[in-house]
Amino acid sequence: MMRSVQKMWSGVLLAVLLAGCAAPLVPPARVDRAERVQEPDAELLREMRADWFALQEPGLDNAEYSRLVNRYNRALLLLLRRYRADMLQAFARGDMDYMIPGVALEHAGTGIPVPLRDVYEDMVPAWDIRTHSLQEHFTVPGIGVPMVGIVPAEKVDKTGQEFHIRTRGTVSTLTAVMEFPRREGGKPVLRLLARNDHDTILLRGQKHQLAADFSAAIEIYWNLTRVKEDRMLGLLRPQQLRDVSGLSCIEAYDADKIPVILTHGLMSSAGTFDNLVNRLLCDPLIRRNFQFWYYNYPTGVTWTLTAAHYRQALEDVRRHLDPEKKNRNWDNMVVVGHSMGGLITHYSQCTEPWLLLKGHPHVAPYMNARYVDEKLPISGGEELQKAFFFRPVKAGMVVYMATPHRGAPMARYRIVTALMKLVELPQNLVNEVVNIATLQQDMVLLNPGKLAEALTSVNQLAPDSYSIQGLQGLAVRDVPMHSIIGDRGKGNTPRSSDGVVPYWSSHFPAGSETIVPADHSVQDVPETAADLTRVLAEYLKRLGRL
Repeated sequence: MMRSVQKMWSGVLLAVLLAGCAAPLVPPARVDRAERVQEPDAELLREMRADWFALQEPGLDNAEYSRLVNRYNRALLLLLRRYRADMLQAFARGDMDYMIPGVALEHAGTGIPVPLRDVYEDMVPAWDIRTHSLQEHFTVPGIGVPMVGIVPAEKVDKTGQEFHIRTRGTVSTLTAVMEFPRREGGKPVLRLLARNDHDTILLRGQKHQLAADFSAAIEIYWNLTRVKEDRMLGLLRPQQLRDVSGLSCIEAYDADKIPVILTHGLMSSAGTFDNLVNRLLCDPLIRRNFQFWYYNYPTGVTWTLTAAHYRQALEDVRRHLDPEKKNRNWDNMVVVGHSMGGLITHYSQCTEPWLLLKGHPHVAPYMNARYVDEKLPISGGEELQKAFFFRPVKAGMVVYMATPHRGAPMARYRIVTALMKLVELPQNLVNEVVNIATLQQDMVLLNPGKLAEALTSVNQLAPDSYSIQGLQGLAVRDVPMHSIIGDRGKGNTPRSSDGVVPYWSSHFPAGSETIVPADHSVQDVPETAADLTRVLAEYLKRLGRL
């Protein structure tokens, strides 16, 4: 009876929290037919051709240059809206080989003309996208029309982007430019440039700034994946997040950039970093040198087990993208964890992680490095090895945000413990970690309710939990570490708190730290983005990349 009541309230809670979250994935394609009659495509192309060559003339003053750019961009935007509507109509009637009449398409500077459907299922002008979840909308003026290319899951490999939110596709941040040959009557070429990699375009040997919209693709991506809507599902129904768990990257993989791995916290999702990444990508130095990856996971599961899945995901990605381990960018990667994600990051940097089990007699004889490689000869050894006997993640720098290294007292608040009773852990997970759970001295195997309760993430955030207690004093890799900690603008550190984690828990003595005027959602404030931009720039200097 009690379980059925819990299920009922769980369903009500989910419905309330998720109600109204859904938003249109992309704006609809609309074309003003009267406008198309008044300004035919051919006429717009003729005007653009004249402006294209006029922009290449020497000695243009700023006013004339701006006038030509604005007129060229206006005509291109009109054409792109029309091409998008034509493309979607063609796809709807089954014409998957649609090509723009009289125009060649070149994707991302490859020089290879391709049908649109070979790469995108939609191309949306950024001008038509309204940002709702982002606090700022960052654009750069210049030549061209910013676009968002929507890549369906089945086309992802064609862009070189193998890791994405499974089954839901990805997006590309583009700037479209229409180039014209000198020969009269020659076919124009619509070039789709990856804007994070191209800041300028060459016209007669002179660099001209490309227009950009760095926010539109971020907005569309998190709507497309619907990951934000899954944040409560990840807490209360972890099993249902299998398709969106793991590492993902919005951009196509770039081997020349340093990966930055962002791991979210409790009752959250990878989408929690949208404002942070939006601000970071405004900086050309950051865009040129770093690529942002997201680790998404169901947050109802104890963080020690999630940390094992996190390490496996990182290992799988590198094995796939850098099988010979020759790319130093993976050795220099930056790992960033917010809240419980910081605990996952912290534990994965420990040099002797098995010491988390200290005090448990039947494991004591085996607590040394040899069992990272050798089979642990005790019952449940395979599960124990996965969670506690491992080599630390090889990162070049670690950043903690509002991380409860010593636990969060509110994990024992009555309202929080009541919420945790609604969590339904998947049976395969319970079976996987049953041996780990019994390491807690107060665990009783004959009480499955107690077992499931102890395996939830919030119970393992409490200061007196075995995992938080065991983490204290564990040695970590000697790499640069930085903490960003909120004080709610009170300026009372070290007696401060972000409202969830007190300073005495989030302070990490091994590295530097910055206090920002924020609550627990430190990743959302501009001061955090500015601080992380500074830290990443200093890191590049240490690496000799500046």
